[in-house]
Amino acid sequence: MIARAGSGPAGRRLPLAGGLLLGLSYLPGPLLALNLTAFVPLLWWLETNRDATSYRRLRAGLVFGATAHLVALHCMYSMLEHSWLAALLYVGMTAALAARIALEVALLGWLRRRTGISWALLLPVVWVAFEWLQSRAGDLRLTGEHLAHTVAGHPFLVQFADVTGPYGVTAALLAFQGLLLETIRGWGAARGRRALAALLLLSAVLLAYDAWAWTRPEPGGDSLRVGLVQPNVPLAVKHDRETRGEQWRKLVVLSRRAAERGAELVVWPESARPGALHHDLARPETYALPEVAALARDLGVPILAGVEYARSRQDGDHDWYNAALAVDAAGQLLPAWGAKVYLVPFVEATPFRGLFGPLVAGRGGEWHWLAGTFRPGPASALLPVAGTRVGVLVCYEQLFPDLARDLRLRGAEVGVVITNDAWFGRSLFQPYQANALRLRAIENRIDFVRVANTGISGFVDRFGRYHQRTGLFEEAVEVREVRLATRPTVYGLVGDAAAWLALGGLALAVLLALGRGNTREPRASAC
Repeated sequence: MIARAGSGPAGRRLPLAGGLLLGLSYLPGPLLALNLTAFVPLLWWLETNRDATSYRRLRAGLVFGATAHLVALHCMYSMLEHSWLAALLYVGMTAALAARIALEVALLGWLRRRTGISWALLLPVVWVAFEWLQSRAGDLRLTGEHLAHTVAGHPFLVQFADVTGPYGVTAALLAFQGLLLETIRGWGAARGRRALAALLLLSAVLLAYDAWAWTRPEPGGDSLRVGLVQPNVPLAVKHDRETRGEQWRKLVVLSRRAAERGAELVVWPESARPGALHHDLARPETYALPEVAALARDLGVPILAGVEYARSRQDGDHDWYNAALAVDAAGQLLPAWGAKVYLVPFVEATPFRGLFGPLVAGRGGEWHWLAGTFRPGPASALLPVAGTRVGVLVCYEQLFPDLARDLRLRGAEVGVVITNDAWFGRSLFQPYQANALRLRAIENRIDFVRVANTGISGFVDRFGRYHQRTGLFEEAVEVREVRLATRPTVYGLVGDAAAWLALGGLALAVLLALGRGNTREPRASAC
């Protein structure tokens, strides 16, 4: 008799092996096989341990999730250069995400035992539903670890995202792995042949659409010549008041280069303007960027800049925003502005301020990194500049599909991401986050310009292809024609339908499981 997986040391290592594969799949690189197989060891463990207790399933899920995120989040080591508190953030995020995954795995095992629903349906339904719910978790919303982003570096394979959105991409990845498991376990039997046929059909349909979308001619229409400025200002220099003059001179020199190369719009990165804009709401004349306006007039080119923006009220209080503002070619600061809507927890804004605020407020030393005081912007910036409508995402907002979709539906014809990723050094999070923007471009079929203080900057076309991609920690100026978007995509019109289907499917699966009372399926056969 062959022992069931989980009854010996080898079986207990299956969740660990799956977690390792999943963690490695987040690292940019050519090993696509990791993205297509990471869940198979975990599913094998669940399938051969259908009668496992809830505790054992939770434990397996915790091992799987903790291992995955200890690997995937290792890039936080780069932030230790700035503060030892990065270690707390690393442990805390890993623990929180592992706890979520433990609940998912326990639920998966319970539903599979009670209902017998195919893994090709059950895994996407549960996982996508939890991903979507996490993206709506208020002050602690997260999307950076969503599975669709792990394949964003392979844009040809995710062209169907303009129909299904990111949650459809996640569902396809998981359905593939569910069918792969069922093919392997049923090899030589009718059920294995059925699973293989379904696996081949799913792959053929998606690849056929990808090939069609990838090769179809680009639509005609207008374009805009955009210049990006990557000043490469180290964090220690950026936060030193004594270096503001040096920072400004660098911006001027690089902006002139962009203008000389025919840029019709020059874009600076997040908080690039040295010094904040202090706007007294009772004095309209204080809403001004005089030196930026003078430079724009001199160059005859509009400038879009990241600016720390303080709006002061009559009561003496003020609100700080991580904002995007633009000055036109005549030197006029546009009244329209926008700011970062989703703020990085603690670093930019203290989540659940009533609870955590008193714990971090007023503390000196490195604790000030956990007492962020920015306010969420009223909306993402949609700026009418250079004869078009430019939609701006700030920093890690590029990881949130709803923001990019909202900007496109509001009329954005070209997208811009302004960011300062110097915090992450030369870690693999740099290309991971830059690659995520490929997915936003495909979902909305809109060209993006990514402008980072220290890199990676570049132009992403509507097919998710990078052009003139810069390196890390170097000064750079790049200029390119970007096409203006003309019509919304299916995803733009229907939104996160894949997530809603997953939520509905999860509710039905739970009802079906509960309706079966205390009945238990026979113990899985040894194999």
